[in-house]
Amino acid sequence: MSSIYDSGKSALDDLIEWAEANAVGDKRNEATTRLHLIDKLLIDVLRWSRASIRAEEKAGTGWIDYALGSPATQLIIEAKREGIHFDLPAGVGTGIHKIENLIIGDKGKSLKDALTQVAEYAARNGVAPAGVTNGHQLVLFIAVRMDGVPPLKGRALVFPSLADMRADFRLLWDNASASGVDAKVLHSTVSLLEAPPPEPLSMHLVNYPGSKRRNSLQSGLDILGELFLEDVTRLEELRKDFLRECYASSGALSQYAEVSKQILRTRYALLSEEDGPDVSPIEGKKGLNQNLTQDMLAAAAARRPIVLLGDVGVGKTTFIQRLVHVDAEELFDKAISLYIDFGSSTTLTRIDSHVVEESIRQLRENYDADIEDASFVEAVHHGALNRFERGVVGRLKEIDPIAYEKEKINLLRRAVDDRAGHLKASLEHLRSNWRRQLVIFLDNIDQRSSEDQEQVFLIANELAQTWPATVFVTLRPETFYRSSRSGTLSGYQARVFTIAPPRADVMLQRRVDFALGQLRATGRLGSFPANVTVDSESLKVFLEILAENFRSNDNLLALIDNLAGGNMRMALSFVTGFIGSGHIDTAKMIRIFQESGRYTVPLHEFLRALLFGDGVYYDPQSSPIANLFRITRPDGREHFLLPLLLSQTQILGERVGDEGYVSAEALFEFAQNLGFDVEQVTNALDYAVDKRLLDTAPRHSGETPRLHYRITTVGAYTTRVLLAYFAYVDAMLVDTPIVDEQYRNLIKDDHTLPERVTRSEYFRLYLDRQWSKVKDSGLPWRWSDTSEKLSADIRRVGRKADPQAWNY
Repeated sequence: MSSIYDSGKSALDDLIEWAEANAVGDKRNEATTRLHLIDKLLIDVLRWSRASIRAEEKAGTGWIDYALGSPATQLIIEAKREGIHFDLPAGVGTGIHKIENLIIGDKGKSLKDALTQVAEYAARNGVAPAGVTNGHQLVLFIAVRMDGVPPLKGRALVFPSLADMRADFRLLWDNASASGVDAKVLHSTVSLLEAPPPEPLSMHLVNYPGSKRRNSLQSGLDILGELFLEDVTRLEELRKDFLRECYASSGALSQYAEVSKQILRTRYALLSEEDGPDVSPIEGKKGLNQNLTQDMLAAAAARRPIVLLGDVGVGKTTFIQRLVHVDAEELFDKAISLYIDFGSSTTLTRIDSHVVEESIRQLRENYDADIEDASFVEAVHHGALNRFERGVVGRLKEIDPIAYEKEKINLLRRAVDDRAGHLKASLEHLRSNWRRQLVIFLDNIDQRSSEDQEQVFLIANELAQTWPATVFVTLRPETFYRSSRSGTLSGYQARVFTIAPPRADVMLQRRVDFALGQLRATGRLGSFPANVTVDSESLKVFLEILAENFRSNDNLLALIDNLAGGNMRMALSFVTGFIGSGHIDTAKMIRIFQESGRYTVPLHEFLRALLFGDGVYYDPQSSPIANLFRITRPDGREHFLLPLLLSQTQILGERVGDEGYVSAEALFEFAQNLGFDVEQVTNALDYAVDKRLLDTAPRHSGETPRLHYRITTVGAYTTRVLLAYFAYVDAMLVDTPIVDEQYRNLIKDDHTLPERVTRSEYFRLYLDRQWSKVKDSGLPWRWSDTSEKLSADIRRVGRKADPQAWNY
């Protein structure tokens, strides 16, 4: 920071010296002024990189002289030729001044015209900071405001000359340099505090988000449902049956996804870039990739780990279990297999020691090989003992047997205290004596930080190189991609297999059918004590309802499939959360099924369980569903920013190439052209990534990584489908700031269905009014279309809740 700052200050000295030596009055035209003065001021003094500066960009009927910033435009500068001085009032020096006082009368007209012009460009592009300069003078101000005050009614930071810039260089640097603009220093300099949006209804609720009560039936189902659907995977007695009957093959494309199949097919396309690693899918149409078992046999000799890549929740652990106990059972029956689970310990701090200690424990408990047993230690370190006996201290054996034994014990103790070294020697001893291959799995590190993942890969590489073992390690694709390009993994060549998610509908059908089979056959699970069974007719009926719906309810399957986004763990949690939810009428569902033999789960019932969870109200911190109407400013147009960005990402992604990635620059340009500023767009994109609405990845252009985004099924489904549902809007309006006071007063904490339907209609009408402020031309998504669908769904619910009021 200091070196850049000092270089900028020195460059300003040079610029002042050059300008004085080459003073030509008003003979320089605008182009020459920019070349000789303004370019040097921006690039050399204020340290904006050339790559971040774009000149002569089209803006309506005019042209922006300088658009600075990348990937988003952060500052717009209007250039004037050197001869056009801004005639500032007498005595005005460097500092903050009211713009109105600077542009009064005929003498202020040139500055007024320049400020008006650049403010128009800034508003058109959603860029708040702007300035005008002739190379000698500089005026900076906030050209896009959210407080209702016209830009020229605000205040400006003025530098009357280059010498004034030099005299207060810190002020210039903090407000006009790339780092200063990024930190939004100018806002505080001109004392402009960005107004927050009005508080949402949730901020005025005493018990928000509340706790939804369950009756005894719902509570019982909640516990039993989780037991039968989730805990069954941990049961030793049922493991092989479960893996054979419930395993869903990796890579089958979803039938319900709201994104193109080409995007689904290229889930891991980043890894196939030029100079990338050797990557293969773990499974194909004919089953397990044969290269995997071949590599497994050869990996120990090749001394490199096998990397299993897959997003969180796609089923990497299940694949490993299936590989060990079903697909390659004969091979693993003849091997020593150690499975290190990094997901089982949330407080783990020393990753390397965890690998060692867990390996020692598993050898002792699973293979009856206690490597700390004295006789075993002597056998492992037999060579060291022989060398000890032949050495100088070994002569104690005849002179002082007790001292000799003590020295021998100390030797063995030091060997055992070297935990990693002793474990390695023990494994070599076991492999040699038992004639078994050693296989080590390092799994579930993807639930930890990227730094931890990189550390585990280094451990895997060290184990593969120094231990007599075939080593598997599971990683997230984005971590592997980033590190293999520029991080810890860049110096290593690993064999890589990708694990794509299975079809969620297939996985759920098999899970529920398996649980039902166990319940019908025995009423118990293998982990139960012998005399304990579960006599729950309600659970059996509820699972039968789910089994039927998972075979035929396309709308329900589409919701689960899209919102899970390939995360099978999450899809399963959706179902366990639905079983016993306090937001559904469980007794009604069971009664209808028992009477008619069928119950079709309406989309809104399942959706409510996801939206509210255990709360009374929607809570964005705990719900897996995002609020697309959220805003960060008192700007009603921002309610539509997320749907617009998501739709633009999807359209561009499906148009530009197979992989579906869109540059951050393209998205910022799109949103800023609609009048949204950098902070709004950045906040929306960050939220979209956090809520899994978008995937993000760095793409490399030469040596420079550039951020790219890709639509997910979560983002596409939420935008295309959920926004038009009463159930979604009914939940979101509690969490959404309302910028119009009239409508804000109409939206209250209502609980009866007729009241909630009415307030949802008010919310829709409010959004209609805000949409009228958006330039509705050539957009990838239009609220007016969604509003029409939402209106129909609100009327549908209204006719059931209050037929007299809504029957029109």
